[in-house]
Amino acid sequence: MAPTANDGAFISAEIFGGDHAAATSLGELLDHLLGGGARIQADAGLSRFCQQRLAVIKHGAEAQSLECLHGLQAMSLVLGVALEHPRDELSMPVLADVAWHFHVQLHAVERWRELAENAAGLLENQRVAGDVAHCYVSWARSIGEWPESENPGPGQ
Repeated sequence: MAPTANDGAFISAEIFGGDHAAATSLGELLDHLLGGGARIQADAGLSRFCQQRLAVIKHGAEAQSLECLHGLQAMSLVLGVALEHPRDELSMPVLADVAWHFHVQLHAVERWRELAENAAGLLENQRVAGDVAHCYVSWARSIGEWPESENPGPGQ
């Protein structure tokens, strides 16, 4: 029996589950790296890194974004070939799985691009990066997320 439009809507809602399903381990990792909270700037967590490390983060995030895009292109080609066959050769679970992987990869592309753009912005605006880093350290200390040294250095 061929799926109806209602079946497709149910599968989409079941697979994607709104924005909550897009909260992957990658999303959580990047949220923590970018600052980890709605009350602070999105790139606050990055602001604590030196220029060299920001450049590495930026280039790595750009590379990951491209890798995700290449994966999407490959899946698209395979899906295009598969869809040339009669429809009943592709089961709904297979199509749903492919759709889910597309969704996850698209979300990953967006997150890696966000990380690359935030790192680039901090690289271009060192004064702003310093100001944001200072605020981030104060905020992180206030909630107990900044490690305090038990043996302060000279002059502290």
